[in-house]
Order: sequence, then structure tokens, then C-alpha cells
Amino acid sequence: MYDLNDLKSFVSVVESGSLSTSAKELEVSKSTLSRRISHLENVMRQPLMRRQANRMIINDAGKAFLPFAKSILETVGRAHRTVDELKESVSGKLTFALFSGLGRSWVNGQLFRYLAQYPDINVDMYTISRIDELKAETDVAIWMGGLRETPFKTELLGEMSCSLYASKDYIEKQGEPTNVEELETHNWVNLHSFYPNESSLSLYHPEIGYHDVSMPCSRLSTDLLSFQIDGIVNGHGIGVIPDEMVAARAKYHPGDMVKVLPSWQAPSIPLYLLYSYGHLPKRCQVLLQQLKKAYLNHD
Repeated sequence: MYDLNDLKSFVSVVESGSLSTSAKELEVSKSTLSRRISHLENVMRQPLMRRQANRMIINDAGKAFLPFAKSILETVGRAHRTVDELKESVSGKLTFALFSGLGRSWVNGQLFRYLAQYPDINVDMYTISRIDELKAETDVAIWMGGLRETPFKTELLGEMSCSLYASKDYIEKQGEPTNVEELETHNWVNLHSFYPNESSLSLYHPEIGYHDVSMPCSRLSTDLLSFQIDGIVNGHGIGVIPDEMVAARAKYHPGDMVKVLPSWQAPSIPLYLLYSYGHLPKRCQVLLQQLKKAYLNHD
């Protein structure tokens, strides 16, 4: 098998006729250059050059091999240029992972916008509810919630403020709680990834401070925000929901959810971007910038 450095050395010495000149051009020592040519000759099983005074002269075998050596180097060069161009073009396949709770959110519109802007892109999107479900070939991911160690680079996109919500119908039938202690007497619809039944719920009031209440038992727990919201809207109980998700829904369904104990704030939920370390292809860079800008600007 030919070594590319050996081929480069051979072609350079043939063209310059001098070990010293080629050694300078290739930024290696004369002994290294001589060793590379000798190695190539061993692979070819015959001499390709002869030394004459201070010059290296190509022989008949070397003349016969020279065009093939140049062709190999040119082919490798074209291959490298093609791959480099892919890095700088928004094209190819992009594998995107989305936290399952965000299945109906602002992210959807951004992915369709990305596809519309770049016709040479194909996106393979899948959802995850656990961080260990991330596939190794994933290019970009959005994760909601706390993070443990992951092989991907992580970047905090933002903190999603959360509050308590219920439907108007539920409040009319069950009554509205007037203090945090009353929450335990109400039905709940939980996001089990963040608020499991066995945990406590830490609420914050700007004047009172933090207050922990036992997490009310939920007969319905899910990791899908859209499913949780549907459960709350249909009167199945109270739940903790990111405020921005409620605001987005209110554009099309105004007033179907109301804040419960509006002076109290539930813990915020972090939102992360995940992507590979090192130089990213242009298609990944563009999508990451688009997602960051969209999240900062979305209402």
C-alpha cells in the first residue's frame, strides 16, 4: 500500500531534482525525505531514482510510475476538497433529537423553516425521554431538564419559568385553592420526569420565600407536555407547566387555562442544546444559530 507522504516526497524530488530543495518545501529533513523514497522503492520492489553528483535523477521505472503517483495524489486531493466543501455547505443529512415533552412546540416550526430554507438538507428527527436514548450519530439535540454526564457538548439555551395551571371548568367544579396547603387536596396531572409523585414541590413567593409541599398524588403522569396540557384543559386536575407553553397555546385557545396561586412560582426547567465536540458541519452550525435566535425571540 502506498504511503501518501512517500508519494509526495517522490513527486517533489522528481520535480526539483534536489533532496535539499524538496526537504525545504516539505519542511522535513533530508534524511526523512531519503527514507520515504527508499520506502516507496521497497514497496515497488525496484529503484525509482538514482543519485548523480548532488542531484536525484529519475530512472525508467520512476518515469513509468510518476503519472500514477500524481494521479493518486490528485484523487486524494479532490476527495479532501469535496469533504471540506460539505463542511461549508448546508446540505446532506442531519440527525436531530428532541425531548419528547416538546413534541408540539416552537421547535417544530423552526425545523420546517430550516427545511424550507435549505432544499439540499434532509432531517431525521426522533424523540427522547431519557438522555441515554441519544444515538451516537445525533448531530443536534434539544433536552429539557437537568443533565448528567453525556458525550455531547452542552449549551444552556434558557430557563423555562413554570407556574401552576388548571382549566376554568376544573376551578368552577372543584374550587380554586387559596393557599399552598390546599394543593394536596386537589387532583393533579404531572410531568413525571420533573415532578414524580414521591417528591416534594418547592414553590417560591417573592415575599414569603420558598415553601415545600408534598407532591400531590397524580392519577395521570406523562413525559409529554402536550398530553399533560390536554389533561389539564379537559379538567383532570392541576399541573405545573412552563409559562411559555401556556402563552403559545393562548394565541389559539385563549383563556382555556388559568394560573392557580399566581403569586407562587414553581421551579424553572432548564433547556439545553446538545451537539458534537470539534468542528461542526455548516448544516449543524446554521441550525444551532437558528434555534438559539428563535428561542430568544419567540413569544
